[in-house]
Amino acid sequence: MSTALLFSCRSVPDAERELQGPEDSVAVLEESTPRGTPFAILETEKGDIVVRLLPDVAPETVRAFIELAEVGFYNRTSFHRVMRDRMIQGGDPLSRDNNPYNDGLGTSGSYLLQEFSTVPFERGAVAMGRDPGGDNGGSCQFFVVLQRTPEWDGQYNLFGRVVEGIEAAEEISRAPLTTDPHPALRNRPAGRQILRQVRIEYRE
Repeated sequence: MSTALLFSCRSVPDAERELQGPEDSVAVLEESTPRGTPFAILETEKGDIVVRLLPDVAPETVRAFIELAEVGFYNRTSFHRVMRDRMIQGGDPLSRDNNPYNDGLGTSGSYLLQEFSTVPFERGAVAMGRDPGGDNGGSCQFFVVLQRTPEWDGQYNLFGRVVEGIEAAEEISRAPLTTDPHPALRNRPAGRQILRQVRIEYRE
């Protein structure tokens, strides 16, 4: 504490002294904080899917998703589960390996609190996948909804909505499925549906 007080009492050049007021501190903080509405651009081999993130609906889920995206967590993962014209699911880090039987089991190493809302699961909704029987809001795997699905309302952390590129998600959902009858491969595409990366942008 004494070191901090001693430092605060040292003289500073005029240019630095001008930034010592509380208003200036706030201004500097605001300049370092991204401004505008956050968007996630999901770059797939079928085209980009642009998602408007909804921090007013699920703030902690949006924060966690942005953090994962910005460190490249989603790079070269796959959409490992699809339901034709209904849903695509991806974001599992285990989908990068050559073992299809563990897809759907991966996490980021932590879990989210439940941020369920009254926002309906309509076409374009984006939410975190989770075990419906669990008490968390998911980890890192997410899904894109392609048709109104009322039974999902209030059951998952909905944190975004597709504003461009829904056709790319539809094309992924129509990928031929594997013929392997193993239960772990139910609704799995026969070929990998790559998510190249997720970019975060802030738009006014």
